[in-house]
Amino acid sequence: MACIVKQKVGNNTYLYESTSYRNSEGKPRNKRCLIGKINRETG
Repeated sequence: MACIVKQKVGNNTYLYESTSYRNSEGKPRNKRCLIGKINRETG
């Protein structure tokens, strides 16, 4: 399952695409792929 995640780092906010999966031991994990930074003035 994939979803979009907002994460604030310092004064900047970034968007990531997060994909959840289970590893070979059956434990839940996720991978994140950076989409980009949100512009503070325009959103």
